[in-house]
Amino acid sequence: MENLQIEFKPPERRRPVLIAFLLIAFGVIAYTLGYFVMYQTGHIHVTRTLDNGALFSGYWKMGEPFGEGVLITTAGELIEGVWDDDGHLNSGVVIAREFTYMGALKDYLPQGYGVCHYKNGTKYFGFWEKGVKNGLGKLLTAKGDIAFGEWRKGELPPAKGQQYATGEQVYGIDVSNHQYNIDWERLALYADSTGSVKANVKESPYLQPVLFAFIKSTEGADWVADTFERNFIEARRCGIPRGAYHFLRLSDIDAQIKNFIDHTPLEPGDLPPVLDIELDNRTMAKYHDKAVEYAHKWLDAMEKHYGVKPILYTYDSYYNSYLKGHGFDDYDFFIARYNPETMPRVPHLEIWQFTEDGHAGGIKTQVDLDIFSGNYHEFEKYVAEKGIPDTPTTKI
Repeated sequence: MENLQIEFKPPERRRPVLIAFLLIAFGVIAYTLGYFVMYQTGHIHVTRTLDNGALFSGYWKMGEPFGEGVLITTAGELIEGVWDDDGHLNSGVVIAREFTYMGALKDYLPQGYGVCHYKNGTKYFGFWEKGVKNGLGKLLTAKGDIAFGEWRKGELPPAKGQQYATGEQVYGIDVSNHQYNIDWERLALYADSTGSVKANVKESPYLQPVLFAFIKSTEGADWVADTFERNFIEARRCGIPRGAYHFLRLSDIDAQIKNFIDHTPLEPGDLPPVLDIELDNRTMAKYHDKAVEYAHKWLDAMEKHYGVKPILYTYDSYYNSYLKGHGFDDYDFFIARYNPETMPRVPHLEIWQFTEDGHAGGIKTQVDLDIFSGNYHEFEKYVAEKGIPDTPTTKI
């Protein structure tokens, strides 16, 4: 009897269906696994409610917010920033009903240095702890009142024996590459009990704020201060009205004009540009006419470009020897004179550089100290009337 072998073959039509099913199942599994991995490693944008009721929209990594995101708290505050690998937001923007805060954060509260703009026009630039002003800080009201010093738990106690109000005197600094690394957040000047800042005073419980800063931008036809960009940005971030200056040389004046304009982006609210004229006496005696011509060309070009009349910086003796009677008397002057008993005698004196041996918190080297010829209300008026305007100007 023959052995019969029977071979069973499934119907041909079932094989494609089975293959398709397996492919689909594999695709779903792969997609799910891929999505999970991407989600857990911070590559998928999600919107989800947190355990505390806050709504988070952003990226998620290993069970925590990660990267750029937005959080809406149960109190209605909107918090924007970039979360770190541990799910912490160390700095960002907090927008609440009564204020907008920008700066360092801890547990979503201001901690460290930050800037707070209140809806009533008040501004605070300074340090915080657990959401309360604490440490060095400056507060400006919409009315032009100002407070400055070491805050404690939201209050500013005056130093014992203090006999002055902040804003009665307006002090500033002018800086260059010599003050290479400035901590703009900790800038403070040391005064006596009457509020007067003196040269060579390295420490005092009586503090005055830096209320303006002039920063060296360029010199001659091709030199650019490598500290300018950072200092210029930091001054504005820390709420300090800023200006920029150019050191005149007897090189190609058109190139000098271009050098300053190309590297000095003055913005509305900035102080006027400053021309520093202090060529040595031998050069001025020999090339006086050329120096005067170059100075006028630079000043005219700046006024045309920025839309404001520049300021002239020099020494008072230098003014009397070389500039007086040569068409400069309509300009505002920024004068260096280091005799504390006698103010400079020049027309339109607006700023007096009274020492080159000053000290300031936040600056490790000596620094030039300046004083404006009026109180803080008058200074604000000066910036509003003579600073860089909002309207566009003609470019050259």
